Amino acid sequence: MNTPKPAPATVRLDELPPRVCAVVRSVETDDEDTQRLKTLGVCLGRRVELVRVGDPLILKIFGSRLGLSAELARRVRVEVCLPDHCALKEDAGP
Repeated sequence: MNTPKPAPATVRLDELPPRVCAVVRSVETDDEDTQRLKTLGVCLGRRVELVRVGDPLILKIFGSRLGLSAELARRVRVEVCLPDHCALKEDAGP
Protein backbone atom coordinates (compact mmCIF):
# COMPACT_ATOMS: atom_id res chain seq x y z
CA MET A 1 0.00 0.00 0.00
CA ASN A 2 1.43 3.38 -1.05
CA THR A 3 1.17 6.05 1.59
CA PRO A 4 1.28 9.57 0.19
CA LYS A 5 4.25 11.59 1.35
CA PRO A 6 3.38 14.71 3.32
CA ALA A 7 4.03 17.99 1.54
CA PRO A 8 7.40 19.45 2.54
CA ALA A 9 7.14 22.28 5.03
CA THR A 10 8.04 25.79 4.03
CA VAL A 11 9.84 28.40 6.11
CA ARG A 12 10.29 32.12 5.72
CA LEU A 13 13.44 33.04 3.82
CA ASP A 14 14.75 35.01 6.80
CA GLU A 15 14.45 31.82 8.94
CA LEU A 16 16.57 29.69 6.59
CA PRO A 17 19.86 28.64 8.18
CA PRO A 18 23.04 29.92 6.48
CA ARG A 19 24.54 27.71 3.76
CA VAL A 20 21.28 25.84 3.23
CA CYS A 21 19.76 25.47 -0.23
CA ALA A 22 16.03 26.06 -0.69
CA VAL A 23 13.46 26.57 -3.44
CA VAL A 24 11.12 29.58 -3.50
CA ARG A 25 7.53 28.34 -3.08
CA SER A 26 5.53 31.52 -2.47
CA VAL A 27 5.90 35.29 -2.39
CA GLU A 28 3.43 37.23 -0.27
CA THR A 29 3.93 40.85 -1.33
CA ASP A 30 2.21 43.53 -3.34
CA ASP A 31 2.79 43.73 -7.08
CA GLU A 32 5.61 46.26 -6.82
CA ASP A 33 7.67 44.19 -4.36
CA THR A 34 6.91 41.00 -6.31
CA GLN A 35 8.31 42.64 -9.44
CA ARG A 36 11.36 43.86 -7.50
CA LEU A 37 12.02 40.31 -6.27
CA LYS A 38 11.62 38.88 -9.78
CA THR A 39 14.10 41.44 -11.10
CA LEU A 40 16.58 40.24 -8.46
CA GLY A 41 15.96 36.61 -9.44
CA VAL A 42 13.82 35.66 -6.43
CA CYS A 43 10.79 34.01 -8.03
CA LEU A 44 8.73 30.82 -7.77
CA GLY A 45 10.74 27.66 -8.34
CA ARG A 46 14.10 29.41 -8.05
CA ARG A 47 16.84 27.78 -5.99
CA VAL A 48 18.44 30.12 -3.44
CA GLU A 49 21.00 29.81 -0.67
CA LEU A 50 21.22 32.05 2.39
CA VAL A 51 24.84 33.13 2.72
CA ARG A 52 24.56 35.55 5.63
CA VAL A 53 21.82 36.43 8.10
CA GLY A 54 21.11 40.01 9.11
CA ASP A 55 19.61 43.06 7.51
CA PRO A 56 20.26 42.99 4.69
CA LEU A 57 20.65 39.25 4.44
CA ILE A 58 22.84 37.93 1.65
CA LEU A 59 21.50 35.38 -0.84
CA LYS A 60 23.26 33.37 -3.50
CA ILE A 61 21.27 32.97 -6.71
CA PHE A 62 22.78 31.66 -9.96
CA GLY A 63 26.24 31.98 -8.42
CA SER A 64 25.76 35.71 -7.70
CA ARG A 65 25.26 37.28 -4.29
CA LEU A 66 22.67 39.90 -3.54
CA GLY A 67 21.43 41.77 -0.49
CA LEU A 68 17.77 41.57 0.46
CA SER A 69 16.08 43.44 3.29
CA ALA A 70 14.92 41.29 6.19
CA GLU A 71 11.44 42.84 5.81
CA LEU A 72 11.15 41.61 2.23
CA ALA A 73 12.73 38.23 3.06
CA ARG A 74 9.99 37.63 5.66
CA ARG A 75 7.45 37.62 2.83
CA VAL A 76 9.16 34.85 0.85
CA ARG A 77 8.48 31.21 1.77
CA VAL A 78 10.96 28.54 0.74
CA GLU A 79 11.15 24.76 0.86
CA VAL A 80 14.47 23.43 2.17
CA CYS A 81 16.18 21.12 -0.32
CA LEU A 82 17.08 17.57 0.60
CA PRO A 83 20.67 17.08 1.81
CA ASP A 84 23.17 17.04 -1.09
CA HIS A 85 20.45 18.04 -3.60
CA CYS A 86 22.02 21.31 -4.64
CA ALA A 87 25.63 20.14 -4.42
CA LEU A 88 24.88 17.36 -6.89
CA LYS A 89 23.21 19.73 -9.36
CA GLU A 90 25.99 22.31 -9.13
CA ASP A 91 28.71 19.69 -9.55
CA ALA A 92 27.05 18.01 -12.52
CA GLY A 93 28.93 18.67 -15.72
CA PRO A 94 27.62 18.92 -19.29
